[in-house]
Amino acid sequence: MRRWVGISLVVTMGMGTLTSCGVPGGGVFGMLADGTAVVQMCEGHIDGATLYLPDPDVPEGQAPNDETFGRWVADPAVSGFSQFSLKDGGNGWQLDGRLKPRDPAKRYTIYGWTNDNSWSASHLEFSQDELAKLKPGELVSLPTDVPEEDVQVPNRVWTLTEFKAMACEVY
Repeated sequence: MRRWVGISLVVTMGMGTLTSCGVPGGGVFGMLADGTAVVQMCEGHIDGATLYLPDPDVPEGQAPNDETFGRWVADPAVSGFSQFSLKDGGNGWQLDGRLKPRDPAKRYTIYGWTNDNSWSASHLEFSQDELAKLKPGELVSLPTDVPEEDVQVPNRVWTLTEFKAMACEVY
């Protein structure tokens, strides 16, 4: 009996260790009004990006059932700054499958990933309506002041030049 208690304790502690680990974030995403994604990797690299609609009704303790709207792969892997069109890819990025049409009022999320889960880039939430309000040369990226309570804060608006120069310092 003692042996089973010991085994159970070791398995439980090991599972807690595995579930508390996450993929380190090394980059920041932004979106331009024309549907161009920009990413600034500050550490590491990413091999691709996914655009999805988050599942709004996730019961606690269950995995979300997010709907994927687009997936891109980068060759070579991206470190530093890169940009690509959601519609056409470009700059080493290629659309993997097809891009689904999006509702302009809904908030979608884009993030970057690696094949081996060694690095990631921010999960940026945005809507097409939000992008339509941008001036030429502007982009939205993560807000810099996020309150501790669960309140939606507007994305930060940058010029592309500011984003390239300062994204790694701010995030």
